[in-house]
Amino acid sequence: MLLVLVLVLGLPLRSEGGINEFEEGKKKKVDAAAAAQAQVEPAKVPWRNSVVVYEHIFSAISLDQGAELTWNPYYAQSFSFRPRYYLRDDLSLRGRLDLEVELTMSDETDHLREWIVSDLLIDGDYSPSWMKIPVVGVTVSPNVRLTFPTSILSRGQSMMMGIGPGFALRREFGLLKGKVLSSIGLMYAFRATKYFHEFTEGQLDGPVVCSMANVENPGCVHTGDRNRSWRFSNSFEVRVQILEKLTFTADLLLFNDLLYGLDEETYSDSTVPNAEVGASRVNHRASTWAIFDVSYDLLDWLWLSVGTSTYYPQLTPDSSYRGPFFNRYTTFYFDVTLPVDRFVSQVQSWTGWGRKN
Repeated sequence: MLLVLVLVLGLPLRSEGGINEFEEGKKKKVDAAAAAQAQVEPAKVPWRNSVVVYEHIFSAISLDQGAELTWNPYYAQSFSFRPRYYLRDDLSLRGRLDLEVELTMSDETDHLREWIVSDLLIDGDYSPSWMKIPVVGVTVSPNVRLTFPTSILSRGQSMMMGIGPGFALRREFGLLKGKVLSSIGLMYAFRATKYFHEFTEGQLDGPVVCSMANVENPGCVHTGDRNRSWRFSNSFEVRVQILEKLTFTADLLLFNDLLYGLDEETYSDSTVPNAEVGASRVNHRASTWAIFDVSYDLLDWLWLSVGTSTYYPQLTPDSSYRGPFFNRYTTFYFDVTLPVDRFVSQVQSWTGWGRKN
């Protein structure tokens, strides 16, 4: 939501007797209204657009106990910390770290209601006003993402770091005049991420006995699924401003992962008893993420949103394609978002803290 700062200037009217009392009274009221407005609107601080998101999420399949042979409901809550810092108006750094806990019986943790930490993401965004494609008016924003292995999964895959340069193309179109269906925004983004791992395969919980092989060989321990070496992501977004405070957003993300290849030594080891490296020479995996979201700005400093999220591998075990927007991986979510700069500005207006005399 764009911020509008209204500046009201009042000029006093003078007469032989000095300032007209009636006009002076009007000026005081206008100045007071302007001051009150300035107090609730956030100042242009370097850490603007930083947000904290509190989310409830549950799987759609949880609503139907007979959908699968074994009923496995899923309900979780999470906190997402997304700080942002502007080095300049067109250059910023963004971070993201999520904490999630499943309140139902988890298939991924060893303990009930164990908190899971995501990978740490650091983005550098450059959005200069001059970087625009002529005629079509499409803005171009290059960026780069650094991924750090703070999650258990990435550490188990022996990931050391990920580097992903990319870019985003955006175009805004005006629709109807007024506050109803005022605009629609289109976005396309591409990113190519290189992941660096110590080993080409994931690490199992315990060592695997490798007969006919040297027990000091790391392959006797790191014999899980092959790690991805590259990820290429394509993102498409449509954003419709339904009302002044009501927005609909649809996102479709396509991921293509290139895996570390199997060398002849590793491939031959996979035929050894107790080794768990698959014999498949397929070096590619594909997945899709579809998100439909409706958000409402309840207050200037408190936003609500509901939607569906479907992240899934494209192929089923029998190599058929899953439904793109609704399948066994579909979840529903409810988010409460707190824009930090707006909230701090609101607290200042309530308490007078940080107010200049």
